[in-house]
Amino acid sequence: MTLGGRVSEEIFFPVITTGAQDDLQKITKMAFEVCANYGMNPDIGPISYGNRDQQGEGFQKPFSEATAQSLDRAVHNMVKDAHRRTTELLTKHKEDVIKVAKLLLDKEVITREDMRNLLGPRPL
Repeated sequence: MTLGGRVSEEIFFPVITTGAQDDLQKITKMAFEVCANYGMNPDIGPISYGNRDQQGEGFQKPFSEATAQSLDRAVHNMVKDAHRRTTELLTKHKEDVIKVAKLLLDKEVITREDMRNLLGPRPL
């Protein structure tokens, strides 16, 4: 969900803008939290190093440089995988994305009912 705007730009426009910068920060922070704080990455294991907010300039990282590199790799892989899956999903449903974009050009705000009328009921 967080990468939807960035990936949509990649699919539908010839150039990438800075508009998705905040989304990229959010997805990177979420991936870091999953790997470093919540112990949910199999390569890092069930351990919590605290979140990035606790690792300010005056605070030394509670892990080694090797662990930092492992965290970087794990975060990078998680974000790349999310990007790939988002690209596959939006490409598969490209026509629906176009329908929603056209509706948004007509109406600045769309409701759940608008989405249901446009795309049908949710499959789940």
